[in-house]
Amino acid sequence: MVMVSSMVSIDMQELVDDASFWANGQLQSVGLHPGYGSGYLSEVKSFQRGISLVLQNFSLYGEGEIRLSREKAGPPVIAFFDCFSGVRRIAYAKPRVFVGRGLSNIELPGYEPVLFMEVQSNTPVRTLIVCMEPHVFETLTGKSSNELVETLALLDYNAGRKGKPSGSKSIGFAQKICGYQALDSFINNPHETLFLEAKALELVALQLRQLELLTGTTPRKQVVDHTVEKIYYACEILRKEMADPPGALDLALRVGINHNQLVQGFKEILGIRPFEYLRTVRLEKARDLIANHECNITEAAFAVGHSSLSHFTRSFRKEFGINPKTLAKESKNKSTSMYFHEPRS
Repeated sequence: MVMVSSMVSIDMQELVDDASFWANGQLQSVGLHPGYGSGYLSEVKSFQRGISLVLQNFSLYGEGEIRLSREKAGPPVIAFFDCFSGVRRIAYAKPRVFVGRGLSNIELPGYEPVLFMEVQSNTPVRTLIVCMEPHVFETLTGKSSNELVETLALLDYNAGRKGKPSGSKSIGFAQKICGYQALDSFINNPHETLFLEAKALELVALQLRQLELLTGTTPRKQVVDHTVEKIYYACEILRKEMADPPGALDLALRVGINHNQLVQGFKEILGIRPFEYLRTVRLEKARDLIANHECNITEAAFAVGHSSLSHFTRSFRKEFGINPKTLAKESKNKSTSMYFHEPRS
């Protein structure tokens, strides 16, 4: 074994011991080589009409760059990618990079593929990828894949004009809620085919809607710019003061809008109400505190504003599909191993 003291770069095909992700034109489930970690690089649930949902659920012994490449064996597909944990950064042939926790992207023939992704050690990498044949996409949306390429290119162009790194977008809260529901079902109830297919299509719809909002191509009535800024300011206040947050009326007053504008703005921009946003960020913060061993479960619950440990535990389980005690135990076990095995010669 070699202790990881710096970033390690490794090809994905090596991680799966040269296994193929495609066979006879169909996506295949592929496990991770046990010398590098545990879990699956690809667990596949295929539906009718040329749609598949792919779960990546693995953990590496070390951290580094996983170099990615598109297999020649696979047919052309449009891939809607959402990452929920374990990835620091994804790099593209064009500088479409988002650095942060939740991130999403769309890949398709004719648009530059991913080059590599940076992963964290001993942290579950959990992503959902909805793969859709181009003709299925066109049937469901009434848009061609060329139009989708043009929209992505517009996003790159607009980001470049603002002097910022052109980026894939962060996952919206509606996507997070839908994604966590899909993750929980995929892991714990994989035979719920109808539910999983519905969640796969919902993830695609939410991602396309957010893309349209970012590029200004949606025909839907938009929230005016100054209200958008105030809603983001309200989000910032709730994140910083989650342990003792202001009520809805006080929050609206602090950001300079009325209560109805606050609630409607949250629903328009994030797809949820202010209370639901607060609940989500509280649970995410508590999860990070527990997973990183910064405090025990009771301390984490009170640190984010929960006064009832039993209610916190129920909410945590409902949100993430795992009890906080189980997460603390799994994180502790994984933290004892910080190594990459040398690849077999």
